[in-house]
Amino acid sequence: MTQYDYVIVGAGSSGCVLARQLSDDPRNRVLLVEAGGDNQNPFIKMAGGFMKILGRPDYFWSFPVEPLPGRRKEVHTYGKGLGGSSAVNGTWYLRGQPRDYDQWRDQGLAGWGWDELERCYRWLENYRAPGADPSRGHDGPLQITQSDHDSTVYRALIKACTGMGVPWLDDICTPATQGVGRTQYTVDRKGKRSSSYESFLAPIRNRPNLTIVTDCLVRRVLINGRRATGIVCDRDGTEIEYQAARDVIVSSGVYRSPQLLQLSGIGAGSLLGSLGIAVVQDLPAVGRNLCDHQKFGISYDLHNHPGTNREFLGWRLYRNALRYFLTGTGPLARVGMPLTMLRSSEGEPDWPDFQLAAAPFAMRTVKEMAAAPGSPISTKPGITFSGYHLRPRSRGSVAITSADASASPRVESGMWSDSYDIGKALELLKMLRSMAASPAMSPFVGKERMPGDEVRSDEALIEELRQMVDPGLHGTGTCSMGTNPATSVVDARCRVHGIDGLRVVDCSIMPTPVSGNTNGPAMAVGARAAELILEDNAG
Repeated sequence: MTQYDYVIVGAGSSGCVLARQLSDDPRNRVLLVEAGGDNQNPFIKMAGGFMKILGRPDYFWSFPVEPLPGRRKEVHTYGKGLGGSSAVNGTWYLRGQPRDYDQWRDQGLAGWGWDELERCYRWLENYRAPGADPSRGHDGPLQITQSDHDSTVYRALIKACTGMGVPWLDDICTPATQGVGRTQYTVDRKGKRSSSYESFLAPIRNRPNLTIVTDCLVRRVLINGRRATGIVCDRDGTEIEYQAARDVIVSSGVYRSPQLLQLSGIGAGSLLGSLGIAVVQDLPAVGRNLCDHQKFGISYDLHNHPGTNREFLGWRLYRNALRYFLTGTGPLARVGMPLTMLRSSEGEPDWPDFQLAAAPFAMRTVKEMAAAPGSPISTKPGITFSGYHLRPRSRGSVAITSADASASPRVESGMWSDSYDIGKALELLKMLRSMAASPAMSPFVGKERMPGDEVRSDEALIEELRQMVDPGLHGTGTCSMGTNPATSVVDARCRVHGIDGLRVVDCSIMPTPVSGNTNGPAMAVGARAAELILEDNAG
């Protein structure tokens, strides 16, 4: 079959949810096309095993970033294959805050307020931990579990956080509040990663009305007049066309979705003309408004506790791997920080803008790695405090450099293009240092490894931060929703301005960033968009 009702490009967090919901009606013929593979590697299923495949081209897209003064060479990586980034990320689960979505609604995007998104979260979530907020879903396809880590250091960290004026939350996803609680993960109750593919599609993959094609690179969207009619793909060197009777839905991520639109003649006319691409729809906002959370961590020597580094080194690593494969438990069943704090720096406790975390774990510093390449995990016990600034004002862009779909687009991160973000990075660093210096942490925290105790002035700290800050890989905005075609790409129903039968559904449509990791919000966006698409095509 080469003709379908819906053709979805990209099997990431949003795309898998779309394919699930659109194929729930057996009358809908749904095609999901993915450039990567099936992602059945056991180190993907093991949440703590993702370091083993980190950066490998079979599982990651790599996007070189235009250099900035004073910055090291940067390459941003996003997930590839079934499940997209949800198959290779750190599994940290948050929903964002109600005001994130309500501001979309208040910008004229009807149907995107918290009341609609909360319903979508309840549909997709399967969260059953004690103390769950009443807004949580309990029987959805996506299993979510919380950290079970406990130690003297962990308990001291809780005291340090609550001592900063935030309450303990039994559920860190409690809406509209700052607080500290156990980190939640997209890991099921048997210790297996809950990627969007494994959660939403694997159980129903054999539906006769659902076709999934992997290892298939989409080169452009077919557009006849003002209507999208299908896609042109390359699979094993053979060109294939798939037709869409209703909608082509681009769900290729914050970098590749605008790239595909531009390759298809939709974007800034001046850019497309310079590359010899015929302009189908002049939309200057395609690829603009790129936003990403800025993140960094500081680490210290750890005293009076062995830390968790050793669990990932030497004979203990082999023991933990065996334990995982036999029981689905142990350090390799979870990854990342066991404690999450959401805190407002703007006096708005219902809308925290800092995400902080800590763990008795430390990576080697950049200087150590340069001096002696090898495992990034420190052999010395350490403790790390990390944070994200969740509402940066800086914006970057994504633009194709050729008509070749396999070529990486030009990515300009725009980091610190707004000086507000510099001030917030400095404020966040001082907050992390304050946490480390709290009385509760004094028995455990030793010398600061990076940037170092001797770095004290604001000017010196900003220079250190220029190297320390990384993207959160929580990109949004490059195919932004909006009411004005001059400043946005899609409308409130995810339809590309001026082109019938073409939609974009993934984090790229978010006009402003969400307050937390984007994997959960990407799935909720997919669920909400599916409702809108089915409404538009009813009857």
